[in-house]
Amino acid sequence: MQDDTGFYVPLQYSAHWMWLGLLLLVLFAAGLAWSFRPARTARTAVPAPVADLPRLRARYLAAIDAVVADAGSGRLPQREAHQRLSLLLRGFAGEARGIRTTHMTLQELHAHGLGPVAEGVAGMYPAAFAAASPAAVEHSAERARRVVRTWS
Repeated sequence: MQDDTGFYVPLQYSAHWMWLGLLLLVLFAAGLAWSFRPARTARTAVPAPVADLPRLRARYLAAIDAVVADAGSGRLPQREAHQRLSLLLRGFAGEARGIRTTHMTLQELHAHGLGPVAEGVAGMYPAAFAAASPAAVEHSAERARRVVRTWS
């Protein structure tokens, strides 16, 4: 509406805009609080120890033999063969004990009473991580086989 001097009165905004703005601020603050909340560790089920140890042994011994065959034929690089053997050894111990061992350090393996596995994996480290593989895949495979065969 125009007053006597020719100026227009400022328009008034509806109260709905104020409430919408406040709601957006509250939602933003809640989202920010949600993003900084402490992360909860996922509770995943730990697999139970295997009941049929002879079948587990046979399966892992066959997998070790397959890695050796692939490395011998050239389908698998030497370094990767050593790494797979280490992973197979950890996987066997994990399934046999019912714990997750694939990402454990050597110290953690020892702490869980898996000394032979830790020693077997430690013996494979130079070949798995060296620039040139100093050990034959068969040597690491025999180390893994020995741990799998003597597991009790």
